[in-house]
This record gives sequence, structure tokens and C-alpha cells, in this order.
Amino acid sequence: MPHDKEHPQGSHNKGPQQGQEPQDQEAAQVTQAVEETLSSPNPVMPSNMQMVPVAQAPSYPGGPHSASSSSSGIHAACGSECDDSSSSEDESTPSTLEGLLDKKVSFLMNILLLYFQRKEPISKADMVKYVIREHEALFYPILCKASLRLEVIFGLEVKKVDAINHCYGIFIKQGFTYDGMQCGELGVPKTGLLIFVLGVIFMKGHRATEEHIWQLMKQTGICCRKKHFIFGDPKQLFTIEFVKEGYLEYQKGPDSDPEKYELLWGPRAYAETTKMKVLEFMAKVHGTDPTDFPSLYEEAQLEEQERAQP
Repeated sequence: MPHDKEHPQGSHNKGPQQGQEPQDQEAAQVTQAVEETLSSPNPVMPSNMQMVPVAQAPSYPGGPHSASSSSSGIHAACGSECDDSSSSEDESTPSTLEGLLDKKVSFLMNILLLYFQRKEPISKADMVKYVIREHEALFYPILCKASLRLEVIFGLEVKKVDAINHCYGIFIKQGFTYDGMQCGELGVPKTGLLIFVLGVIFMKGHRATEEHIWQLMKQTGICCRKKHFIFGDPKQLFTIEFVKEGYLEYQKGPDSDPEKYELLWGPRAYAETTKMKVLEFMAKVHGTDPTDFPSLYEEAQLEEQERAQP
């Protein structure tokens, strides 16, 4: 990608405001273009997600550690939508350098999500020009945090595709062929939620009750009976869309009284991913390491060995 090509571009850029520096004018134009895209009928990401503060991810049952050390858990982007309380603090005006850099991480994640939808690479020069700006020395830490959030929330990976021009591409996580962009009403990838559910099922012994799934999802701000402002109707997504795509199986639990339903891996999940990949994803959500789940890690290793055999 040529470095002099400005991305993204809006169709209705305002003229320069009096007293603005050229760099400020360009940054304002890009910000406006992104906001226009976010407010479009098929947004990449809702506008109220533009600047998401770092939040502690919840402690997920089933693992020895909480994810409180990770600033990139699903909760960090989704917030606590199920909670009635809300912070009165103005997040748009960070008073510390840490707050400022975190806003850059959130904004860069939005930009990367936008480029994924456009199926276009993005250059380091453009990321510095429009987001990082005077903090170029912190480019890689900011990119790393934005990429990690993009991975655990949306199931996307950022990879360098042009070492000479320092261009990066955004892709669905390795192995998966589904991003869920056609599901529901919002045009955001659903792969991150899918891998999370697969991870919960794996951690629960390859079958998890629907009740257990919703208990965990509520901790991430996603409620069974409440439409989520990013992912749409989660009940439909888990029990209809993912099932129709072959990633999950939704069935009555054995000998359940009263009647309960459970979720299992579907054939497409077994074909496109592995227990190790899913465990590594869950470890990132927990802010820990796959080896901290010894029995699961051993099982995943055994599967890797079996797959490696002729």
C-alpha cells in the first residue's frame, strides 16, 4: 500500500478549522470518516464502542487464574451490559498518559476492524499518521494490545503482509472459514464468540449446559434474553446460527429433569480447529498460559500427536 494514500477516507470531509495544524486536520478528517462509517446502516462497529477504556476481564470459572491481569478480555470491549449501574466519569478526556494510550489502542482496534471489513491491508505509516501520531515510539506496544483485543473479542489476527512497506493484513483466526458477518443485524465478526463458546465446552468436558454458557456470558456483558449492542441476538447466534453453520450441536441433555439443553462441538469445529488452538485462545482470555490447565493441555497435546501421525 503506498504510504501517501490516506485511509480511511470519508465521502463528506469538512474543511480545515481555523487554527488547526495540518496533522490535526488530517486526523480530524480520518476520525470523521470512521465515525460516518460507524453510523452507517451496516456499521463496522457501534459508535459507542469507539473509545473503550481498559477494564478488568471477569474471572472465568474453570481455570486457576482470573483474567484481571489482561486488558484485552471480552469484557474490556463489551462492558457490563447486564449491569444497571454506569460510570459517570468522562472517558473521553483521559487525564493520564495511560488513559490516552488506551484510547489509542481502542481507536486502532476500530481502524483494524474497518480494514478487515474492507478486506484491505493497512500500513504502519497510516496507523502512525492517523492514530499513534506523536507516540510513534510506542507503536508496537499499542499495535500489540489492539491486536490482542481484536483477537479475543472478534477472533481476528493481525499479520505483517509486506515487510518492505510495513503493511499489515487482518484475517480470521487460522483455520476458521467463518466470521459471521452475515449473521444478525450488525456487520461485525462473530468468530471470537464462537471460539470462546468452543473453549467453554472443551473445559467442561466436551459438553456444556446452556445454563452454564449463559452464566459465563453474563460476566462478559452478554445476556441470553437481551439483544447485545455489538453481536445482536446471542440466543439466536448460539443455538441457531452456529448450529446451522455446523460449529455447534444443540441438544437435550441426557436424563435431565427438568429438561435442559446442552452445547457440544459440531463437525465443522473439529474440522477447522484443534483443542490446542482453542485452549490457547482461552488462556489469552484468562490472561494466563495453556500449561496452567494441565489436564486440558495434556489432552490437547495428545490430539496434536494423533493429528501428526500419517
